Amino acid sequence: MEKSRGMPDFLLLFMTLTLVGFGIVMVFSASYILAYYDQNYQNDSLYFVKKQILWAFLGFAGMLFAMNVPYPVYKRNFSLIAVISLVLLFLVFTPLGMRINGARSWINLGFTLQPAEIAKLGLIIYLSGLIAKKKDRFRLWKIGLFPALAVTATFCLAIAAQPDFGTGAIVLLTAVVVMFSGGANLKHLGYLCLAGFLLMIAFALSEPYRVARLTTFWNPWNDGMNGLGTGYHLIQSLYAMGHGGIDGVGFGKSIQKFLYLPYPQTDFIFSVMAEEFGFVGCSLYILFFLLFLWRIIHITLKCEDIFGILVGIGVVSMISIQSLINIGGVTGTIPITGVPLPFISYGGSSLMVCMTSMGIILSISRESYKQKMLVKQTISS
Repeated sequence: MEKSRGMPDFLLLFMTLTLVGFGIVMVFSASYILAYYDQNYQNDSLYFVKKQILWAFLGFAGMLFAMNVPYPVYKRNFSLIAVISLVLLFLVFTPLGMRINGARSWINLGFTLQPAEIAKLGLIIYLSGLIAKKKDRFRLWKIGLFPALAVTATFCLAIAAQPDFGTGAIVLLTAVVVMFSGGANLKHLGYLCLAGFLLMIAFALSEPYRVARLTTFWNPWNDGMNGLGTGYHLIQSLYAMGHGGIDGVGFGKSIQKFLYLPYPQTDFIFSVMAEEFGFVGCSLYILFFLLFLWRIIHITLKCEDIFGILVGIGVVSMISIQSLINIGGVTGTIPITGVPLPFISYGGSSLMVCMTSMGIILSISRESYKQKMLVKQTISS
C-alpha cells in the first residue's frame, strides 16, 4: 500500500524541522535564567528546553502519522474530528480543567493539554469537509453557511469563556478565511464579521483589565505607575528590541530575560530574538517564515481536491494570523493577547498541533505527487 502513495514534499519537511530546531534553541536561550532562579522549575536551567525537546519528538511522531494517513480519511471523518475537538474544549470546564495565569484553558490528562490549540485544526478540517460536501450549495444560507457559522460560533464561545481572547480571535479569523475561500456568500460573511467584531468588543469591555490591555499599547508609559503598571510587559519588550539594535547583542546575551521580561520563553520569545539577533536576524527569520508559508501555498495550489485546498488555506491562515498577533503584540503594533509564536515558543500543545498540521499538508503533497506520476505514466504509455 505504501508503494502506491507518492513522495512527500521534502523541502517543506526540511523547513518545518528547521523551524522546530530553531525554536528549541530559542527556548533554551530565553528560559534558562528563569528556570535556574525559580524553585517552581527545580532550579534546573534546562527545565523548559528538555520539555520542549520531548514535545518536539511527540510532534514529530504526530507529523509522521498525519503524513502517512491519506488525506481523504480526514475528509470522510470531518464531523468526528469536530466533535472530538469540541469535547476536549468543554473538558476545561470539568474537574479536569486547570487554571493557569487567570485562564481555565488547560486539562490534566496525566500531562497538560490545551484543547484550544487542537480546536483550531479541528475547525479547519470541519469547515473544509463541510464545504467540500456541500459544494455549490454552501452559498445557500440554511443548508450551507448556517451550519458552518453555528459550529464556528460554538468553538469561539467555548474558547472565549475560558477566557482566551487571542486564540478565539485566531479561530474566528481563520474560519472566515476558509469560508470566504470556499465561496461563501459575501453578504452573509459580512454579517458574521460584524457580529464577531461586536462580540469581541463587548467581551473586551466586560473587564477593566481587558480594557487596559487593549488601550495600553498606544502609550505603555502612560499608565500612572512610571512604566510599572499595565504597560510593563510591553515596555520590557520594547527595551529588549531597542537593546538589540541592528545586529543584536549576540546569542545568549539578552539582558531582558534576566527576570525583567515576563514569559520570555512563550509570549515574548520574539523579543528575546530581537535583542540577541537584532533587526537583521529577525528579518532573516521572517523571510524564512514567509518562504515556509509560500511552500505550503505552493503545495495547496497543486492539489486537485477542494478539501485539500481549503485545509491548506486554513493551515496557512492559522499559522500566519497567530504569528502576526504574537509579533504585533510584542512590538506594540496591536494589543498584547498572549498567544505563542508558532513553532518557536515553548508549549507542547501549540508545537504538536503545528507539526501535525504540517503532517496533513505533507499528506496532501504525497497525493498530488502520486497524481502527477499517474499522469506521466499515462502520457508515456
